[in-house]
Amino acid sequence: MPCPDGGASVDYDVLWRRLDDFVRYNPGARHRRRAVRRLLARCRFRSLLDVGCGSGELLVDLLRTFGPLERVWGVDQSAESVRRNAERMPGVTFRRLDLERERLGETFDVVTCCEVIEHVAAQADAVANLAAMVAPGGHLVLTCPTGRIFETERGWGHLRHPSRGDLLGWTRAAGLEPVALENWGWPVYRITKWATNLDPGWSRRHFAAGAYGPLQRAVSGALDLANRLNARDSAHGCQLFGLFRRPAAAGAA
Repeated sequence: MPCPDGGASVDYDVLWRRLDDFVRYNPGARHRRRAVRRLLARCRFRSLLDVGCGSGELLVDLLRTFGPLERVWGVDQSAESVRRNAERMPGVTFRRLDLERERLGETFDVVTCCEVIEHVAAQADAVANLAAMVAPGGHLVLTCPTGRIFETERGWGHLRHPSRGDLLGWTRAAGLEPVALENWGWPVYRITKWATNLDPGWSRRHFAAGAYGPLQRAVSGALDLANRLNARDSAHGCQLFGLFRRPAAAGAA
């Protein structure tokens, strides 16, 4: 993955070591966690898999909200992320996984995959692998940016932002049916992304390079509050939140 500061490529092990505060305080990441909680509030589940778990912040949030659960896994391409998460959350199983090429031999009531598929080239294959890990009657939560790829996003390694039609097509081909699909972010989040990219280098240095100080936390908190003004679903949005279901097996309750 390209380095967030626009330099030479770095691996995920190095990347995640830098981003704890970015993931914790970034207004987009905060809202994604809220949106995932809201989507899962309509689901009943005892097992959970987070694909592309990164620093584990989403898993911590979901366990705080919905736990305890019978079985919880997190997978990521980064060995460093897997190691750190295993130390932080000893009751959760962590493994390395390359989503484009691999799937676990396990299924779960809920599979979450947030801000991952825009980083992979074989996006339909990645969605098929996700769907294969959803148990009958279970759900997949899938989030990703949509629309224009900004310079900061290229620096994060975004290859292609799927459309609403892409997600519907890939999930249906993989045997899932849509429950909800929202295009969020208009107007505040979309304008924030545009403003951030007026000077991408400054934005990376101050908000994607280590620990946040009081100023970064205050700015992130203010933007998080402003994001409450966004429409939940709009043709002008820039962030997709999807909930998809695998039909229950014939004869199942």
